[in-house]
Amino acid sequence: MRIGIDIDDVLVDTSKLMKEYIIKFDNNGDIADHMEEIMRGDIPNSIISRFIDNNIINIIDQVQIKPNAKEALERLNKNNKIVFVTSRGEERFKGSENITLNYLKRNNIKYDGIIFNAFDKAKICKDNNIDVLVDDSVKLCEEAEKEGIRSIVFTSIVNKDRKTNVKRVDNWLELEKII
Repeated sequence: MRIGIDIDDVLVDTSKLMKEYIIKFDNNGDIADHMEEIMRGDIPNSIISRFIDNNIINIIDQVQIKPNAKEALERLNKNNKIVFVTSRGEERFKGSENITLNYLKRNNIKYDGIIFNAFDKAKICKDNNIDVLVDDSVKLCEEAEKEGIRSIVFTSIVNKDRKTNVKRVDNWLELEKII
C-alpha cells in the first residue's frame, strides 16, 4: 500500500512551534488571529507575510517530531511505501525543500518519496497511486475521499473543532492501528 503523509501537523508539531514564534514576535495580536490561515499556507496580509518570511525556515528546521511518529513510520514502512505529500516547497517558501530534506535525513526518517508544492492533494494522490492520505486538513481529506482515496484526518490545533465524516486520529499509535 502507498501511504501519503503530510508533514506539518502530522509528522511534526508545526502549529505548536508556530504558536511559540507568534507569541514571541506578535506585539499586538495581528498574527495570532490568523493561525489557521497561516497553517493552511494562506497569507492574508503584509504583516503575516513578513512574519512568515522572517521565521518559516527556522520553524521548519526546529520543529519537533510528534510522539511515536518515527517508530510508527518505521513499522509502517516495512510493508508499505511512505510518500510525504506536503505543501512545503519553493513556490511558497524559498529554501524549504532543502531544509525539509536535511531535516528528514538528520532525524533519520525513512520514506520512499516526497512530493513538494502539493496543493491539490486529491489529484496528486490519484496521479501517484496513493492508497491512503493522512493529512491535518479536513478539506483536503474530504476532497481525496471524493476521488476514492481513503483519507485520515490527523487532529491538530487548527482542525480539532472541525466536523467531518472522514476518519480522525489523535496520534501516531492510533494511525498505525487503523492503517
